[in-house]
Amino acid sequence: VEFTKIEHHANNEGGFYIWRIIWTAAVLLFGMVLFLLMPAFARDSALAAEHYGASFGLGVLVLFGVPVAALIACVTVVGLLVGLSTFTLWLTCLYCAQIVVGAIVGQWLMGRTSETWQLIGRMAVGVILLRLLGMIPHLGGWVRFAIVLWGMGAIALALYRRFSPADRVLTAPAPPMTPPLPPNTTIGSPQPAI
Repeated sequence: VEFTKIEHHANNEGGFYIWRIIWTAAVLLFGMVLFLLMPAFARDSALAAEHYGASFGLGVLVLFGVPVAALIACVTVVGLLVGLSTFTLWLTCLYCAQIVVGAIVGQWLMGRTSETWQLIGRMAVGVILLRLLGMIPHLGGWVRFAIVLWGMGAIALALYRRFSPADRVLTAPAPPMTPPLPPNTTIGSPQPAI
């Protein structure tokens, strides 16, 4: 007697793409809310993303350094709240990274803008394109990793520029212009009679 068990496999590919669409819509909605709540910071982050080297370098530092620093802060009871809030902020920035990179990619494709709604539209185009690139087999993981590095660095760079002291040198105002002294005159001595 020979027994053959028939296995029924469900085709889950349709569900995979439906969930990709749902998560992409969630990212777009989250990005739109962020761009409407903080339009100046959104522009600053997109502008900081144009500095590729600084963004990627700072992204490596922030991506790996902040969780370690949050863990070290959590060791003490006093730093527990600081460590947990830092880690939560790090997770939020991890999610926001694709929004910032999507905004810069959208600006590459459609041109720069300073209007909030136009920036949201460019962000939507960029995020959709990046999500499609992230679905490429064997390459998608590297694309997503690069997006996270780039976006985290751009957010950190924008925060640094926003909270760093101004680069301007504060100088005292110039004294009023005085007429030149006659020759052979010392300051504080009586004027020679002519």
